[in-house]
Formats: sequence, structure tokens, C-alpha cells
Amino acid sequence: MKKLVLGVALLALAACASTGRAGGPRTDWRCTGGAAFSVRFDGNSAEVFAGGQLYNLPVAQSGSGARYSNGSVEYWEHQGEATLNGAAGGPYTNCRHG
Repeated sequence: MKKLVLGVALLALAACASTGRAGGPRTDWRCTGGAAFSVRFDGNSAEVFAGGQLYNLPVAQSGSGARYSNGSVEYWEHQGEATLNGAAGGPYTNCRHG
């Protein structure tokens, strides 16, 4: 019985550890008009939380700055400012660390 309980506990911990959450620290952004969102980076992807929605965005080609997009939602950070297009709760323009 103890082995069964231990096995269930280990499975529960493993499930919590593999939720797909990005591993980097969270950065909070405050934007013109009072909108806000947060982002975490993990290798070649960004996890963006905005407007009550979670978006997993793969890295995208950019002429300058860091850009992530899934084709519908785009996060772009350049020279200390960020924009987020296509996400719920916007607009997210002229965003600064906050």
C-alpha cells in the first residue's frame, strides 16, 4: 500500500513539473492606456499571459530586437519597449517594464 501511495505522489509531482511552463523569470509589462501583460522565455519560445489568456509563441525572425509569434499573436521587444499584437485585452503598445 505504501508503494502505491508513493507511486501516486510521484506521478502527481511529475505532472506538476511538466505543465509546459516556460522556465525563465517572469517580466511584467505596463502599457499605454493601462493594459498589462507578462512574459517568460524558455529557449526558443515565449509564454505570454495577457487578457486572461496564455499564449505560447515560438521565436520569429526579426530585423532587430526579440520577436515571437504564432501567426496570430506577436510579441516584440526592442530597446526596452515591447508591443503585443493580436492578444486579448489590448491594445498593448508603448509597454515598459513595470
